[in-house]
Amino acid sequence: MKKEQIIQALYDANTLEAIEKAGDDWSAFYQSASQEDKEYLANGMRQFADYVIEKSKQSTREMQEVLAEFEALKLVESQQ
Repeated sequence: MKKEQIIQALYDANTLEAIEKAGDDWSAFYQSASQEDKEYLANGMRQFADYVIEKSKQSTREMQEVLAEFEALKLVESQQ
């Protein structure tokens, strides 16, 4: 597998099993990589971590919106 494919596999993983495999593949590739490839992989992992954090923040915002809508509906129902 190429280093670009290793990083892309992190983004493509959509099940726990796939995430674990992508992480294991990244780690195995990193262990035997050249210094240049290690830097590429480390930067790719940092960018992926930033991506995951942003997605988590987005999900939190969306959940807060859903909960706010639910609470508003409950309030309207209780006033009827």
